[in-house]
Amino acid sequence: MWESWGSNMVVKVKWFYHPEETKLGKRQSDGKNALYQSCHEDENDVQTISHKCQVVGREHYEQMTRSKKYQDRQDLYYLAGTYDPTTG
Repeated sequence: MWESWGSNMVVKVKWFYHPEETKLGKRQSDGKNALYQSCHEDENDVQTISHKCQVVGREHYEQMTRSKKYQDRQDLYYLAGTYDPTTG
């Protein structure tokens, strides 16, 4: 995060995609909170950030969701794989 020349706060982000947003769409193996990491990066105004989330490996996700502490979290996702938006 940094301040731009115009005094706006800017953040560099790496994009993740929900299975439904990929060219293949949601597959049977994709669970409820699957995300695909991409190499796509952008610089955006910090005001475009809607919320924070946590992305962990699938094994760690399954361990966490067995715990009552994490069962109802809407901001917990697991990494299902990678996705290249230019080639699909």
